[in-house]
Amino acid sequence: MPLAVQRTFDDLGTPLSRVTFVVLDVETTGGSPATSSLTEVAAARYRGGELLGTYQTFVRPDERIPPFITALTGISDVMVADAPTTGAMLPSFLEFLGGAVIVGHNVRFDLSFLDHALVSTGRERLANATVDTLALARRLVRDMVPNCKLGTLAAALRLPHQPSHRALTDVLATGDLLHALLERAGSYGILGLEELLDLPRLIGHPQGAKLKLTTRLPHRPGVYWFTDAAGTVLYVGKATDLHTRVRSYFTGDRRPMIGRLLRQMDAVHHLVCPGPLTAEVLEGRLIRAWNPPYNRQGKARRATPEPGTVAQPGALGAGGAVRSGGRRRGRRRRWSDLDLDGDPRALLAPLATEIRRLAADEEFEAAARSRDEADQLRKLLARHRRVESLRSAGRVTLLVEGEGRVDLDGGILMEHDTLCSGRGSGVGEMDGGAAIGRSTGPSGTDPPRTGPTDADTGTGPAAARAAVAPVNLSVALAGDDHDLERGIVAQWLHANAGRVRVLEVEAPGGLSMPAVRIPTLRELCGPHEE
Repeated sequence: MPLAVQRTFDDLGTPLSRVTFVVLDVETTGGSPATSSLTEVAAARYRGGELLGTYQTFVRPDERIPPFITALTGISDVMVADAPTTGAMLPSFLEFLGGAVIVGHNVRFDLSFLDHALVSTGRERLANATVDTLALARRLVRDMVPNCKLGTLAAALRLPHQPSHRALTDVLATGDLLHALLERAGSYGILGLEELLDLPRLIGHPQGAKLKLTTRLPHRPGVYWFTDAAGTVLYVGKATDLHTRVRSYFTGDRRPMIGRLLRQMDAVHHLVCPGPLTAEVLEGRLIRAWNPPYNRQGKARRATPEPGTVAQPGALGAGGAVRSGGRRRGRRRRWSDLDLDGDPRALLAPLATEIRRLAADEEFEAAARSRDEADQLRKLLARHRRVESLRSAGRVTLLVEGEGRVDLDGGILMEHDTLCSGRGSGVGEMDGGAAIGRSTGPSGTDPPRTGPTDADTGTGPAAARAAVAPVNLSVALAGDDHDLERGIVAQWLHANAGRVRVLEVEAPGGLSMPAVRIPTLRELCGPHEE
């Protein structure tokens, strides 16, 4: 797994320098496309900050131009008398537009007229991505101007072109505004089109200023972790796309816990993985080793019954029957490996008997609890079988779609030289990241405690290079932790079976499962009880 790589353009998404923008503006006879018509359409094509071409045409409206519109725009009936109709104008406009990203100031107004014209002539609405400079300005420069009208912004930012309520001059002013706003967006780490489209939501987040911490994250699978100013790990996560996942915390997730996490977060660290299976395994190892306070799922995993246990509302009496203590909740029975290896019907039959009795006595809530307990036991049996299949298989080589070759030994992800250290040196290097942390001891339980570095903040001589620090991500796992890792691997392989091909298995029997099938509750209780 590469720890230090040169980022490609693919890592950045679609770089803004490669995006073709078409800035457009329309003049109309009124404010609603249902009762008004186009009188002028203009557009300008940009790429990499360079003006590539312009488009401008008058349009003959279906009605006379009101005097106040003529006074505002200078466009009169005489000027549009010989202009093309809307239907005649559209083909040349659509050819100029192509698949470019549409830009406008309050672009919804312009698009409402253009889409109405397209639909009325039997065409589809525009499906291009859109950027609204009004929304960008409200996020990026609102504190600098009394309002975000195009004329106000052009004057305040001293743009080369000033708007005049004529389509082409307004287009050129909007193009100038777009590029001025893109420069300001760069300070938030907005380098790609996908980020630009999300920018109004991102910058509007209370912790939006911390977006710069995510700038160097690649669009690759891996694990990430947040640290506070003291270098304490707050949260560990996995992602199929590190960049997109971490930035998503600044968009749609409004849970109070996420708000607290982002307020405490001072740095973002990451490790690129070859694919999602490796990322899932490493996430589990780091959560168990570092015990981050915000990993509720990790805590829940530690707080759930150990492998071989299931919550029981009652206790088993003589002969395996469930005593009528069904209302007592929270007790757990531990099932030994010998129990789980045995006949599943023998384990589930007492619960099925209890469900039938409670249902006959019309104790439906207690019956539902017993049914849930039986469902948990069935899941536990299935999990145990998958884990034991991996354990007994010995060395297994898999070909995982999107990840490549993966080697397991008894269900444990095997360590390659580059998995947790740079060429076996114990030193990890990340692209644009901060020091991962100090080497852990044999127990692997000490969390990294590194404060923010120059590379985190984008200042100082370290800003241009990846920071390097000793790291030992190969956490020494105890016996139970090995079982937990087998469970993670088994569950991932079960959920993604269509993406996995078995290349080699050491055990003669391969990845074998018991021949005795786990019965359903319908089979045990009858058709009306499941």
